[in-house]
Amino acid sequence: MPGIKSAAAGIAIKEKLANADHSDLKTSSFWISQIFMIIATVAGVYLAAQAGLQQAIEFDNLTSTESNYYLRQSLYDEVDANVRLLRTYNKEFFSRPLQKKELEKNTPALRRFVWESMKYSPSTLETPSYFLREIQGFYADIDLIMANRLSWAYGPSYASKLMTEQLDHIENVVLPKLADNTRMLAQELKDAGMDVEDSVAYEETATANAADKDKAQ
Repeated sequence: MPGIKSAAAGIAIKEKLANADHSDLKTSSFWISQIFMIIATVAGVYLAAQAGLQQAIEFDNLTSTESNYYLRQSLYDEVDANVRLLRTYNKEFFSRPLQKKELEKNTPALRRFVWESMKYSPSTLETPSYFLREIQGFYADIDLIMANRLSWAYGPSYASKLMTEQLDHIENVVLPKLADNTRMLAQELKDAGMDVEDSVAYEETATANAADKDKAQ
C-alpha cells in the first residue's frame, strides 16, 4: 500500500537522523571553520572586484593621457607652422608700405583646424589653462594687428613691430613649455608600455625657427 510505504520511509529517515553523529555541530571549531570559509569567500569576491576596478581605472587614465598627448602634439605643430608662416609674411609684405589690396592678396590663411576642433574635444578641458589662454590671446592679437594694418590704423613699421613681439613670445616662451608638457605625456605612455610617436624635438625645432628668424631679419 502506498500510504504504508510512505509512513515506513518517514520512520526510517527519522531513525537515521536520530542515530546520526551530530557532535561536530556542538564544537566551536566547526563554527569557526564555517565563519572563516564565509570570510574567505567574501574577501575573494571583494579583491577580484577591486582588481577589476583598478584595471579599468588604469586603462581609462592611459586612454585619457594618450588623447591629451596627441591633441597637444597636434596643437604644437599647428601653432609652430603658423609662426613660421607669419614671420615670412611679416618680412615680405606686412612690414612694407603696401596698399590694402596687395596686403589682402598675400595675407596667409592661418591653420586653425586643431584649434577650432578643440571646442568639441573633451580633452580640451584637461589641457592646462596656460596654453589655452596664451594661444587664444595670440590668435586674437594677431587678428587685431592684421586688421588694423589693413585699415591703416597702424603703420607698416608699428604693425610689424607688434607682430614680431607676438611671434617672439609664442615661439620662445609658450611653445617650449608646450613641447615639454607634450614630452612628459609621451614618457608616461612609454613607461606604461605604449607605443607613441616621438614628441616634438624642441631643440631641433628651436634651431630651425632661429634660422627662419635670421632669414626674416
